[in-house]
Amino acid sequence: MSNGYRPEDFHSPHAPSWCKGCAFYSVLSALTTMLSSAHIDPQKVNIISGIGCSSRMPFYMSTPGIHTLHGRAIPVAIGARLANPEIPVLVIGGDGDLFSIGAGHFIHAARNNFNMTVLCLDNQMFAMTRNQTSPTSPENHKGSLTPQGHFAMPLNPLQLAVTSGATFVARTYAGSIQHMKEIFLKAFSHEGFSFVHVLAPCLTFGNNKRVADIFSRVYDVNSSMACDPAVTTHDSDPTESFVDYGRDSKVAIPVGVFLIRQSAPYESNSAIKNRKTVSVHEYIDRLRITE
Repeated sequence: MSNGYRPEDFHSPHAPSWCKGCAFYSVLSALTTMLSSAHIDPQKVNIISGIGCSSRMPFYMSTPGIHTLHGRAIPVAIGARLANPEIPVLVIGGDGDLFSIGAGHFIHAARNNFNMTVLCLDNQMFAMTRNQTSPTSPENHKGSLTPQGHFAMPLNPLQLAVTSGATFVARTYAGSIQHMKEIFLKAFSHEGFSFVHVLAPCLTFGNNKRVADIFSRVYDVNSSMACDPAVTTHDSDPTESFVDYGRDSKVAIPVGVFLIRQSAPYESNSAIKNRKTVSVHEYIDRLRITE
């Protein structure tokens, strides 16, 4: 390759501890392939995650990364962006991590259009804590703490991203490494808050039939419907015509890029770019109370 980097250069020496057949293996493959094809130096990108099965990703990559607290990946990523805007940031989290305890951070990061890429690896449950119901769990989902079924309406990540102000919104699925790579690259190349919803159903607490069923129902809106995300207006919701697959187990599931909107990222503000940096020690000295 012209840049000298191969996908394996982005892998750490640590073997993933995910369950056999987990969808996250294909996500890792797509992500490392994308970074290599984008000519990214493995030491020039930050991978930041929260807590959960998907959030183990930084351990399995050779890039700088931070495994943060539950739901706090995005505020840490904001700090990384403001400290060094020259280094791109990828946030990786699950549906529970990003949309339960981390929901407030997601909304305001999108609203402020921080220049980062957020990947939600959605298995529709808290899998690491053995099938607890998450915000995206389908109606009637029987989890370990909801054996009689979960009756709340599932959250639609795409609609939340659009209404929160994200300037790039897409969905892909773990059943196609090639499709994930293409979508990840488009999101990573976008200037502003990019959100990618990744369908990654859990095999351990689901079953082969359910995983195969979800992947068999996907269709690409950009090719099947000739949808051009760049002409979507800010006032319209490109996902409103799509029934959420979490509420209908038979509906076709749209994947592809739904929205691209050009807007200056938060970090490009002149007041941010021209600010004077202060060391931690200097800041503490300012706060010190003297007699």
